[in-house]
Amino acid sequence: MEKVKIKSLGYLDLILLPECRALLSEWSGGALNRDIKAGLEMALAEYKKCEPGTQWIGDTTHIGIIGDEDQAWINNDWVPRFMATGVKYMAVIQPASIIAKLNVKNILQTYEGTNLTVFNCGTLEEAAGWMKTVNKE
Repeated sequence: MEKVKIKSLGYLDLILLPECRALLSEWSGGALNRDIKAGLEMALAEYKKCEPGTQWIGDTTHIGIIGDEDQAWINNDWVPRFMATGVKYMAVIQPASIIAKLNVKNILQTYEGTNLTVFNCGTLEEAAGWMKTVNKE
């Protein structure tokens, strides 16, 4: 699978996956709570530059614990702006940490009742495979 790295903050890499028309946000274990906002802001800015029809894959395998304040910011501020881009499909590679997994689950509940289809999986290969089947427009 071709990967084109477009930005990096050390704890977050943004990678285009042309084969499945998706932007991959790949978090490393080095992200601190203060980094979550900066990383998501950068990711959203870069996503807005992508070709129409590009979708989102979030690799949260190595993300750290997301504090309550950051979860509230993501749910109330970032998610509405992300949804306004017209994104239709998002695959989320689940965190290894049980606590981080609960954090991500709480955030993903924000998308319930929206037009966004979310696929939870365990690997990039699963995410990319699913994305190829749904993102054919």
